[in-house]
Amino acid sequence: MRARARGRLHQALSGGLAILALALLIGCSDGTQVPLLDLGKPASPQEIRAASHRPATAQPIYRFGFDLRNAPQEDARQYQPLLDYLQRTTGLAFQLRFSDSADRLITELQEGQLAFAAIGAGSYLSIQPSGRLVPLVHGINAQGEAGYRAILVVAPNSPLQQVQELRGRRLAFGSRHSTQGYWIPRIMLARAGLELRDLGAYFFTGSHQACAEAVITGQADACGLQDTLARQLIASGRLDQLAASDLYPSSGIFAQTELPARIRQQVRQALLAFDPQGRDRDGLYHWDDTEMAGGFAPAKTDDYRPLADWAERLKLLNPGGGEPCD
Repeated sequence: MRARARGRLHQALSGGLAILALALLIGCSDGTQVPLLDLGKPASPQEIRAASHRPATAQPIYRFGFDLRNAPQEDARQYQPLLDYLQRTTGLAFQLRFSDSADRLITELQEGQLAFAAIGAGSYLSIQPSGRLVPLVHGINAQGEAGYRAILVVAPNSPLQQVQELRGRRLAFGSRHSTQGYWIPRIMLARAGLELRDLGAYFFTGSHQACAEAVITGQADACGLQDTLARQLIASGRLDQLAASDLYPSSGIFAQTELPARIRQQVRQALLAFDPQGRDRDGLYHWDDTEMAGGFAPAKTDDYRPLADWAERLKLLNPGGGEPCD
């Protein structure tokens, strides 16, 4: 009897581990009601977690992660309507997955826990050596460009007038994997003849919003921001522009290479057909504030070659960024 019981327990554990392995990339749902994000009010971290974690069942759900841009609640409220659109258009089921840091998101993508993700070029290039991700589309901004810029910003009363004057100053970045919050600002510094060791101090805040707040509250003399948020804060009088970068490939939607090609293509076609300025506008939340205000354009690996070259030159793929962090 005990031998049979142990055998049944072993089978149950083995089966459970197999189900867990399969569920890393594709989640499941039995239709049990779970709290959904209320797009009419700010969502709490508890609501995000409740909406992001659903019970396991047989129906596949494709997990969708995202880089932090603003507050997590704000980002989640922007992406959830996009997932609703994809679900209506493709007939597939999607689950918004919240990662509390850029490093955590990178780990989840590298481990295959997410099927799709809206991330910047920096995050993608950090993962690219593993061969796990393939670009589907990248965003078209409000000016109709399939790219974006970083903007170095300072306080309105700052004496700083040019990038070279950041020598000896305190500089805030978003996250180490952020294209607009770290990679492009590093390129801007390099073109001005500056390295990290030339700064008085620098630190990472984890998001664009936190980076801007560091300058607004006087914790930093400048920071590198994504252009959409920077322009809003400049227009409101809370920040001033120090310098704007060249245009680089914008954030986009990436898929795990392990996904069937037909699923990737199905999602890609739906994203290319997405019309946030027209027929698909209803139900979107502040979509004009994203880097994808005009929808999406096709993306391919070669689009990221110029940034990859800079990343190698500046050692941006090194977790330490090539320099100690003050």
